[in-house]
Amino acid sequence: MKFVSRLFSAAAALLILASLAAGCFAAPAASAGESRPDGQVEVLRLEGGTDWGAPTPFQCQSRGPGTAKMELVYASLLEKDETGDIGWLAESWTVDGKDYTFTLRQGAAFQDGEPLTADDVAFTIDYYNAHPPVSNPLAAGTDACILEGYTVVDERTITLTVKAPDGDTLTSLGSFEILPRHVWESVEDPYTYTGEGWLTGSGAWACTAYDGPTGSYEFTAVNDFCAGTQAAARIQFVPASDALLAFENGEIDITGVPADLLDRYRADESLGFVEKADDTGYKLLINFDECPEFLDIALRQAVYAALDRQAVVDKVFRGAGSVGSAGYVPRSSLYYSPDCVEYPYDPEAARAVLADKNLSVTLLAADSGSDVAIAELIQLDLEAAGVAVTVESYDSATRDSMVNGGDYQFALVGNGGWGNNPPTYLRTIFSDVSKNQGGNPHSMGPIGYENAEITALAEGQRTETDFEARKAMFQQLQVLISREIPLIVIANQSSYSMYRKDCYDGWMKTYAYQQAEQNRLSYMLR
Repeated sequence: MKFVSRLFSAAAALLILASLAAGCFAAPAASAGESRPDGQVEVLRLEGGTDWGAPTPFQCQSRGPGTAKMELVYASLLEKDETGDIGWLAESWTVDGKDYTFTLRQGAAFQDGEPLTADDVAFTIDYYNAHPPVSNPLAAGTDACILEGYTVVDERTITLTVKAPDGDTLTSLGSFEILPRHVWESVEDPYTYTGEGWLTGSGAWACTAYDGPTGSYEFTAVNDFCAGTQAAARIQFVPASDALLAFENGEIDITGVPADLLDRYRADESLGFVEKADDTGYKLLINFDECPEFLDIALRQAVYAALDRQAVVDKVFRGAGSVGSAGYVPRSSLYYSPDCVEYPYDPEAARAVLADKNLSVTLLAADSGSDVAIAELIQLDLEAAGVAVTVESYDSATRDSMVNGGDYQFALVGNGGWGNNPPTYLRTIFSDVSKNQGGNPHSMGPIGYENAEITALAEGQRTETDFEARKAMFQQLQVLISREIPLIVIANQSSYSMYRKDCYDGWMKTYAYQQAEQNRLSYMLR
């Protein structure tokens, strides 16, 4: 299937054509599912149909599918495998106090053939401070920026000096995507720029087609990528109105499988499966500026009592999941604390607290996936307890924008990544210092709520480098969150992907992320 973005400028299209002619990109292949002599699969096809933004650090959507596509095109210094941080554009690194020195790989280059040097890394830092990207592990452009400065040592070596090193510093320094200086130094507004070189990245794949209206993407392997060999010559995200049917018809090569059909498909020995335990979660955010009455903790406790969260697991998730812990971290996590306060379903107790308060709220939700069904269950339960609820649903991008802007009273937010490194994401959700930064609805915490004790623990565990001590502090944080209820945790959903083993069998999860289809190492020969 061919698709051409109407967003491509003529200059960008000419650049891609010239690069193809010059051999900067791997030549497209004819058929999917076949292996080339070098071990590459000709084409891997995945479900498209949703516009996750253009794959640049400034125009991709902040959710996983958006940043994952951007990260195919743009590379960072480090990557993650099953056990920890590994080299990507950087071949090695050393740590000396606040100084982190990275040495770039020989042959590191951008997709237009220009060398990638330490000067590009330095430029990227400065440019991000002036124009923060969608995904911002450096917290660039904010008072919370982790960098104090940098020193370009030579063409391949740069030392990044941080304000205060902590357990997450190496991962954060290794995670920002490197920009080509020769493209972006003359661009004043990267958030709207679609001119020459806008899709020239530093990653293993070039974006050779993107069409926002249809949610179609094509990525083509770059020859001689410095960090390894791609497992696919091309990756395509193609529109599929019914992903399961598209998989059955051989139109896509991997897809999610509903929990109630899992046993049926497991009987097929030609299929492989990736389990993502409790990796998706749903939370109910309260905007306390709009609903100050809920600063009364008794009302928040009553909301928990009003909600039949097991019904979400049973009716919406078809049993593939668990009632969420009020401490936020999923029960299956290595970091989960069993000492968290439990809030069982008790509709009579909820009504005794809420019924005479004459409360009325608007519940913001997305209009896709499981969100509407969960929102409707929440509405029924709260109304049974005496709270009038109006559900307003929007497309996910609009809902995310409203959440980021605080334009809501109650908001249902569902996202993946609950299996990530909890010390990182709890801080960005609950600390009054670090929460609600970066424009990512995944990490949005309560608005109009502050708690000095939660903030002290959330920030303090970040600087603790001893794993066991950090874990103990982190479990204290969970218990405190469960007791104070800054937000309501609904449920966690487990999910599965299935794929054809004879087509490609290299899908993998990292130590901090379970979504194999959104992990660029899944697309590399290992």
